[in-house]
Amino acid sequence: MKSEESGSGSPYHIEIKEALRGCLTDQFDNLNVMHLEEGGTLIAGSFADQAALRGLLDYLWNLNLTLISLRRIDP
Repeated sequence: MKSEESGSGSPYHIEIKEALRGCLTDQFDNLNVMHLEEGGTLIAGSFADQAALRGLLDYLWNLNLTLISLRRIDP
């Protein structure tokens, strides 16, 4: 899963219900993956365009993960 380098594109925070294991987090190049105390996961990073963001969302969908929130962060 490729995204743009940090600092370019639009930044997003994506929260999912499940805790991702290490082998899955390796797929998120240039994205920050943080484990939440409640057991979920926060994925943060910038995407070059909507197609790149959609690619990640499709990947999460294919893994059957539950999306809690998707927020665009104003720079």
